[in-house]
Amino acid sequence: MSVELQRWTFTADDYHRLAEVGILTEDDRVELIDGEIIKMSPIGSRHVGCVNRLNAILSQRAGSLAIVSVQNPFHIDEYTEPEPDIALLRPRSDFYSKSLAVPEDVFLIIEVADTFLEYDRTVKLATYARAGISEAWIVDLAGEGIEVCSEPVNGVYQRIRRVRRGQDLAPEKLPGVMVQADEVLG
Repeated sequence: MSVELQRWTFTADDYHRLAEVGILTEDDRVELIDGEIIKMSPIGSRHVGCVNRLNAILSQRAGSLAIVSVQNPFHIDEYTEPEPDIALLRPRSDFYSKSLAVPEDVFLIIEVADTFLEYDRTVKLATYARAGISEAWIVDLAGEGIEVCSEPVNGVYQRIRRVRRGQDLAPEKLPGVMVQADEVLG
């Protein structure tokens, strides 16, 4: 006899209600991906440092061109609200206090990977590409490089290039916001 397991699929509303009633707290490191509540990996000091560097660099260089959102959710659809390490968002006067950002608001997503690179490459990138996020970077701390992914088609980024130390990069939608790989990698 075979057993068929059924999974409960959470909507974004369900997910928010779990927080409202205290089942999920601000200290829980989770995100909603395709209706599943995914526990995020612990953050080490190297990861923290990289996110802090990116925040400082991008806030200074983007200025009023973008809002730098750090480890905050954005709403993709009824079943998905990821929390990327960094998102560069279209400026909005309410700073997204009235509603979460949606894919059309996103200039760039950045994930910092020190231990779970494969999860970011497979699950997170596919999620962003399906949502039509035009560009995503994965900062590969162990591999000392930055993967720049663009041109999403059918849930897959068609163009992926690797930026190494000594090279510069800039978001396609904000070409004046230039950063050096060395600055990001530390």
